[in-house]
Amino acid sequence: MKLTKISVAALMVLSIAACNVFKKHTKPAASAPSVMITVQPKPKDGVFAPGNEELVAIQAKYKDVTMKTLSEGHKLYTGVCTGCHAPKSIYSRAADAWPKILNDMAREAKITDAQKDAVFKYVMAIKATQPK
Repeated sequence: MKLTKISVAALMVLSIAACNVFKKHTKPAASAPSVMITVQPKPKDGVFAPGNEELVAIQAKYKDVTMKTLSEGHKLYTGVCTGCHAPKSIYSRAADAWPKILNDMAREAKITDAQKDAVFKYVMAIKATQPK
């Protein structure tokens, strides 16, 4: 008799567990579209279009920087700079090395001080979010 009670109790527990596992899931209402977010890994050389993470990081040091500035810096870095040579890894150079690099290259590229500043802020934003 005792074995029968244990068997019945075990059967009830298994039935309840099975019901929870095989519950039908309802589909979301038509008014609530699902959103899929794809996260692209950042290139190993640090040359990519800036996003909000980079903007927030650079604004910690340079409060006046806007996404427009970072986008212009990226455009110059991947356009004017790479018009003469392949893109250089932003991650492989220390932050304090970039001012000299940019000063030397700005003369060669014949860009304005404002454009040079945009490239500098872009590079610093990328450096500020560099993976450890």
